[in-house]
Amino acid sequence: MRRLSAPRIAGVAGGVGTTTLATALRAHDRGRNVEQGAEVLACRCTGDSLQQAAVIVSQLPAAELARPVLAVTADVPTLPRGPLRARLRMIEPQVSGLVVLPYVARWRELSDPLAEVAGLLDTPLEKLPRALRDYVLAVRALAAAIVSSGQLGGAAPPQFHRASREPLTRLQPPPRAETRDRRGTRYVPYGVPVQPQRRARQPRVATNGGRP
Repeated sequence: MRRLSAPRIAGVAGGVGTTTLATALRAHDRGRNVEQGAEVLACRCTGDSLQQAAVIVSQLPAAELARPVLAVTADVPTLPRGPLRARLRMIEPQVSGLVVLPYVARWRELSDPLAEVAGLLDTPLEKLPRALRDYVLAVRALAAAIVSSGQLGGAAPPQFHRASREPLTRLQPPPRAETRDRRGTRYVPYGVPVQPQRRARQPRVATNGGRP
């Protein structure tokens, strides 16, 4: 059986959880060096960070680099909603996998949180504090997505999305869930469910002395 190599993790910017993920997975921390390839691209679950990730992913086909797994670390305890959820759904078809990792408040209180992160996968789930269990489950899902991508060990060829024939040099900001032009035409991005339009009821014209 061929042994899989350690994955490479790069971030869209500093402070997006790259080192935390690399420590948990015992992976290579590539910092912000995405140009030479990475199996995992890390970002925060914020509008600007997801936009940076979308721009980077759009430029990979031109460099003949494989699609990474996108690891999105939440900034708040709640699940992504509204525009953030829409952006996640829009970028998901362009990457080989997408995992949202929960916010861990306790690490803000520790002087060396990486020491705790390093032993997460070696500790049985039931022995971990409840605040860490969801994060460990997400890290396991991330590891499974990396293996499923087939990129470890160079066994699988690079995978490109459908737009790879015409590489994008710049990705415009994702539109809102629904936009309209000056003529009132609706534009709904791919992956966002289309809500049926309700036609305005025409006013009834009174006849016969005002009776309908």
